[in-house]
This record gives sequence, structure tokens and C-alpha cells, in this order.
Amino acid sequence: MVTTVSDTSSFCPSCTASVAPADFLKALPAVVASIDVSMLNADGLKHALAHVRRAQRSLDGAVLRLGAQANVLAGSGRSATAEETVRGAGMVSARQAKREAVRTEAAEAIPSLADAVSAGEISGEHIDVIARQTAKLSEEQRSRLDHDALVERAKDLPVETFESHLRRQIREVTADGGLADTVAKQAASDLRHWFDRETGMGKIFATLDPELYERITTAIDSKAASMASTAGETKDGNLSARALAELVSAGPSDRRQIPSVSVHVDYQTFTNGAHATSMCQTESGHDLSVESVRRMCCDATIRRVVFDERGVPLDVGRKVRTATDGQWAALKATYSSCAWEGCEAPIGWCQAHHIHEWEHGGATDLDNLIPLCSQHHHRVHEGRWQLKLLGDRSLKVFRPDGQLHATVPTPMRC
Repeated sequence: MVTTVSDTSSFCPSCTASVAPADFLKALPAVVASIDVSMLNADGLKHALAHVRRAQRSLDGAVLRLGAQANVLAGSGRSATAEETVRGAGMVSARQAKREAVRTEAAEAIPSLADAVSAGEISGEHIDVIARQTAKLSEEQRSRLDHDALVERAKDLPVETFESHLRRQIREVTADGGLADTVAKQAASDLRHWFDRETGMGKIFATLDPELYERITTAIDSKAASMASTAGETKDGNLSARALAELVSAGPSDRRQIPSVSVHVDYQTFTNGAHATSMCQTESGHDLSVESVRRMCCDATIRRVVFDERGVPLDVGRKVRTATDGQWAALKATYSSCAWEGCEAPIGWCQAHHIHEWEHGGATDLDNLIPLCSQHHHRVHEGRWQLKLLGDRSLKVFRPDGQLHATVPTPMRC
């Protein structure tokens, strides 16, 4: 039998408590395979995918509960551990099994986590964030985190934004403004290079602390952009590799032009130290310690960006076609990537797009500018997609047929 899905309310089949768990789970693949989505329109696809994502999160919750039960049985010698059970029965890699075992441990420590995942309200990736960010905390420091409040925030925030929120909470409980974490990352920075005889190619691998990473990648991106503009090329990995070579071989006069790292820090944090709503991170959203920022500002250009009560940067108002440095600073303080729905292209790869086009009277003001990567910039101009920027900087994206494609929420950097 083939089920045609036209009403997404029937997309997820219900089950009853009378069905044995193993029997229900065994039947799931056949149920999923029987679904016919060929009649769905664009809105139907989006709604169906929303149900699928929630179901996927619920299945992550089932893995957590099964892992927890495996650990209970392992304690009395009646089963292997969660990691061994997952790896042996789930046909997954050792790496995936380890990740799911770590998730199980985190969920056992915070029971409301497993409940939220099982309900499809948060994802396993949210648990990965909690496990990763709290791994170096002492038991006393972990106890000072409001776990239930963290779970509630996880329900409302995308994974990347939730991680920033959690890091801010951790800075509060460690009471050092993130300094110990910064020192540890600086000590762990590493670069290795070797020649691969099988491919005949040289390879470079680097693990860098956030500040060093920003310095190097900003220089490469800036040089690659300049090369792309001069030669009419597209920015890609090959161009970035050649840009790195140009930077390494540059003369002294060129070296002075290599851009430094840009950071975003609120005035209260800069002057008085970390607080509950501190902003202290690189341009692309990586956290820095307060002391690191103070050191960097000893020899730096400091630009003030004023926000209104909604967190929207105020217009710095220059009536020219190209966004000013001040306007770009305001955009970068608001966005870490392309403004398009789900696009993770770094803001350093983006261009300032006029919502109301300059040619048709649009002003180069902040309330008319968003960052778009090249792909999505072309989609708007050549592809006839339409954008509407609201007062809170949430963004409505309309398809060429005029139908609403997505509403992108107000960008949050923390």
C-alpha cells in the first residue's frame, strides 16, 4: 500500500502504548518507505520535513534511553555498555558510537535533556554542545549551572546560538572571563605539514586558537577577495591556497597591509569584566577572553556601534551606493554569516545587498542592507527572488512566484 501525503497532519503515524517497542521500531522503515511525497507542493515539503526533523530528534531520544538502559544492565553484568551496545547493534562507526555514549552520559546527568529530545523539542546536537562545553568544568562548577533553564533555552535556540549562550553561562560560573579556556586553547594550537607521496600533493593541517585562527583566515580571505576582484575569479579553495602562498611570499610593504582580527565586545565587559549578557567574540562568532580583548585593544582601532533596545544597530546613514566601513561594522556586529535562511557562508565572503535596490531609489542605510553571499546575491538579482526586511531585522524570503519561502528570525550573535 502506498500512502500519499497531501495533509501533513497525517504525515507522522501514531502508535499506541499496546504495541511492543521492538515491534513498533521494527515496523518504522516499512512505514517510512511507503510514504509517497510526489504530490506535495513547496509548502507541503517544508511541513513534511519539519515533521521528519522532529521524528529524527525523537529517535535520538530513543537511542539515549536505550543507551541508559544498557548502562543500567551493564552495572549488574547483564549487558555491554552503551557505547559497545550501540556500536555492535547499530551498524555505526566507532566515532558515532562514542558520540552517542557521551550523549547518554550527559542526558543521565540532566534527565530533562532526554525528555526534551524524546519529545522532539531539541536535537542530539544540543546535547553534544552541553557535553563538549561542560567537559572541563569541575563538579562544583557544573552544579552552579541552571540545567533546567539551559534545556528551556535549547528549545528556543538553534545549535550555534545555544552554544554561544552556554559559553556565556560558563564564563559566569568559572568567574575568570574565559581566561583559562583561552590559555588552554593557545597552548593546544598546532600546525603540521607533510608531503603525501600517494597523491603527490603537499598537505598542511592546523589546529588554532580563535584569535590565531581569525588572524590567519582574515588575511587569506582578504587577499583572496582582492585576487578574485583583479582577475575576475570566483573565491574557492584553490584561490584561497594561492592567496596563502602570496601572503607567505609577500614583501615587507605587503605584510603591513595584512588585516588583523576584528572583535566585538560590549562596553561594560570591556571596562568592568564579564557579566550575564556579555558579548566578547571574534567577528565570526568565536569566543575570546576579556583579557585577550584588552590586550588586543592596546594597539587597535576601536569603533563604536550603538544598538537600540531591540539589539538592532542604529543607522550610521551615508547616502552613497557602497556600504561605509561603519555600516559594515554594524552588519558584522549583527550577522556572523549570510542572512539567507540556513546559509553558513561567513560574513567575510558576503556583499552588502540593498533590499530596496539603489537603482530604484534605495538608500545605503542599515535598515536597507543585509549581507548576502555570492550565491544568494545572484538568486535575488538574477533569480528574481524577493526579500523583505522587517524592523527587528527578521527577513521574509519570497520565491519568484511570489509565495513566501521562509521567514528568517532576527539574527542573534549570542
